[in-house]
Amino acid sequence: MCTGLCDGLRDLGVRVPYDVAVIGFDNWDVIAMASRPPLTSVDLRLDEIGRVAATELLAKVEGRGSRGLIRVPTRLVLRESTGLG
Repeated sequence: MCTGLCDGLRDLGVRVPYDVAVIGFDNWDVIAMASRPPLTSVDLRLDEIGRVAATELLAKVEGRGSRGLIRVPTRLVLRESTGLG
């Protein structure tokens, strides 16, 4: 959606990031890098979430594993759409 937003803003003469900064969510590299300008994005680290979930599932099947909440920190990937990349 943010790629479309950047395209629409450009069509209206709004300059990203000079007039408005844009930050996406998900950090799908192929899309973020294809955006004009490349899109700053929050990386949910889905690969790490999947790894932790699978590890915990296998541990639970074996009668062990942790209880409660497991946090996987996100990260902000800076690119040109915010003027910070």
